[in-house]
Amino acid sequence: HYLEAADDYVKIITADGAFLKKRTMIFFEKSLSAYQFLRIHRSYIVNTQLITRIDPYEKDAHIVMLNTGAKLTVSKSGYSKLKEVLGI
Repeated sequence: HYLEAADDYVKIITADGAFLKKRTMIFFEKSLSAYQFLRIHRSYIVNTQLITRIDPYEKDAHIVMLNTGAKLTVSKSGYSKLKEVLGI
């Protein structure tokens, strides 16, 4: 569903649960399909196919809602990339 930075680890959230891997976000960002997984924040990589809504949040940030109920913060640069990939 998504990946979340957790200190020296990356927490991978899937339908089967959460898993910790001792890798970097950059490793996963380069390893995963750029069309399906997108880095939306320094702490998050999301499966774009699970996004149901994007809402404004604070000054230059947004929140994405996933069909799983998860809410993830989107940075300003992440929002630009998200708009490009989703064609909005």
